[in-house]
Amino acid sequence: MSTTKSFDAIKAIKLENDKSAGNLLDVMPVKVQKTEIDLSFLDNLSVEHPRLLVQSKDLPAFKASLKADAGYCKFDAFMNNSTNKFLETTPYEEPKAYPEETVGKASLWRPYWRQMYVRCQEAFNATRNLSIAGIVLEDESIIAKAKAWTLKLASYDPEGVTSRGYNDEAAFRVIAAMAWGYDWLHAYFSDEEREVVKKALIVRLEEIMHHLQVTVDLLANPLNSHGVRSISSAVIPTCIALYNEYPKAREYIEYGIEYYAVHYPPWGGKDGAWAEGPDYWNTQMAFLGESFDLLKSYTSINMFNKEFYKNTGDFPLYCMPVHSKRASFCDQSSIGDFPGLKLAYNIKHFAGVNNKPEYIWYYNQLKARDTEAHTKFYNFGWWDFGYDDLRFDYLWNDMPEVKPSDAPLLKVFPITGWAAFHSNMTNREEHIHMIYKCSPFGSISHSHGDQNAYTLHAFGDTLAAITGYYGGFGVDMHIKWRRRTFSKNLPLFDGKGQYAENTTTNFEGEHQDRYCVEAGGKISDYDTESDVLFVEGDASTSYQFHNPDLESYKRKIWFAKGKVFVMRDTAVIKSEQDLTWLLHTTFKTETAKDSFQIIGENATLDVSFINDAKDDLLSIENVEGFGEVDPAEYADLEVHRHVEAKFKAKKEHEILTLLVPSKVNGPKTEVSYNLTDTTLTLNIDGEDVVIEL
Repeated sequence: MSTTKSFDAIKAIKLENDKSAGNLLDVMPVKVQKTEIDLSFLDNLSVEHPRLLVQSKDLPAFKASLKADAGYCKFDAFMNNSTNKFLETTPYEEPKAYPEETVGKASLWRPYWRQMYVRCQEAFNATRNLSIAGIVLEDESIIAKAKAWTLKLASYDPEGVTSRGYNDEAAFRVIAAMAWGYDWLHAYFSDEEREVVKKALIVRLEEIMHHLQVTVDLLANPLNSHGVRSISSAVIPTCIALYNEYPKAREYIEYGIEYYAVHYPPWGGKDGAWAEGPDYWNTQMAFLGESFDLLKSYTSINMFNKEFYKNTGDFPLYCMPVHSKRASFCDQSSIGDFPGLKLAYNIKHFAGVNNKPEYIWYYNQLKARDTEAHTKFYNFGWWDFGYDDLRFDYLWNDMPEVKPSDAPLLKVFPITGWAAFHSNMTNREEHIHMIYKCSPFGSISHSHGDQNAYTLHAFGDTLAAITGYYGGFGVDMHIKWRRRTFSKNLPLFDGKGQYAENTTTNFEGEHQDRYCVEAGGKISDYDTESDVLFVEGDASTSYQFHNPDLESYKRKIWFAKGKVFVMRDTAVIKSEQDLTWLLHTTFKTETAKDSFQIIGENATLDVSFINDAKDDLLSIENVEGFGEVDPAEYADLEVHRHVEAKFKAKKEHEILTLLVPSKVNGPKTEVSYNLTDTTLTLNIDGEDVVIEL
């Protein structure tokens, strides 16, 4: 394969992954709250530089505050941790194309894709930080270094390997870096230099906008997540930098504001949850939050004016708990780790926006623990925490933390289809929680075929987990395991799971995105107030593409005394089909006749089938491995396991399961039960609990 063909092949793959499978407005699961924004403010914006973050009119006051206090806005840490390391670094040469031999398989070219955008992130950090530092400190040598970085990036071929069409992650970083350099160093470029940077910015901006307006038509297809992020990460800062200097800059800012006012968020509703999961909430809110901050600073407009923004910090607080690993859903680059530090910065941002001191508690927990954040690719390839501190302290007010409640609770996000049970939320050694998902978004984009799935964490261990690894979108582990129902804590009917295809799975259907949404579920009932909390979900349509005989599948989960879970699975099928009940874990398992146990480091989970369904049990087996995934993708990594409880073929299944977590080195939670007709009586550590089924 020639270099040209290799380049074209990657662009074709990228385009296929980026394009929506069709207009989805008619099947959008949520009704987006629309806001009216008077755009007349665009008539009177400053033409002075800088405009990004600190305004020209405010720059003297910033300098004066810094001279009086070297720690003003944590500027000393910004220099020491994020800027000084680039003082002796030579600007990077333009990256090379991925090796030809890697193009045919995502798992082979993905490492080069990641290596490239990480390099461009470093170039972005260097350009922005040196530009700010040089101007604020009035240091000619730093200004010269910042100019060198900006001009080097302007020399990259805008239609080459750092173009949006080849590696959009690299493209967003390169254009944003140049925008900061162009804005802050504006007076220090010669006319010729300034024109070079401006032309590079315009070519790259036009490529991104053509993709948004023509290729994917984002206003008609608002679920294109990379397209959405390109507005906040690239278009907004670039158009602020070019405002009044490039005629289309105003038009494109208006486009971005229209999108955010009318069509955003497409992945969530007023409840504040995010259908793509906490990792993609993290990236979306990171870039959106910064772009809204930059708009606020330059224009004084407040874009945080929807119910979604008032509630969205609750999503990571409850659905990405500070004490757990592998305990949430959807694609996660950080899977296997505790929640990452950027999540802390994002939730702190919303603490400032909404005056929510519980979010500061979350931030403080992660900040104190994640002392090695700089070593993780999903941090150093994406974020600069020194700059984040500077921006937050300049624009928002900090506040003392307030701990969330430790009482048993159920937090439900009914519009987006997520829920979380918690008890002893602030104490890792005592914390029990279950995260649950039954989403009307189905398996669209970074979501999976996991409606009615759950994870269960207790006393420091995630016992019922999400298994596997995330090597990148489209690799074997992604399309043959993690997207699929058989990698979740869910039942299979006649071996079949939920629809979870997309353009990377080689599925022959033409409307994968539409089918993914149509395979959504819904939270049909819940109770957050009674002594026994419960949530119920209906995932019937999720299975029906691959299994049209399945008429109904529902799951209801009760949480008793903040200690014990009861789960009921009911299914109605036109034909007799067996049911395979799955529970995934990274820990050891021991199976028995009608029960099994997960044995963690700190906790155990006893799982028992307690109604007549146990008479239909054919087997309970421990199974290791990741199915048909290429073993090369998890070489030298731990192989995970799951329990398969297989029930005989029937037209109707009703399985009642008792899940009891206990400490390994502590008193075992003692539970007995009595089941009569539709009443289940539990005795939990000497206290009776009655559940009406």
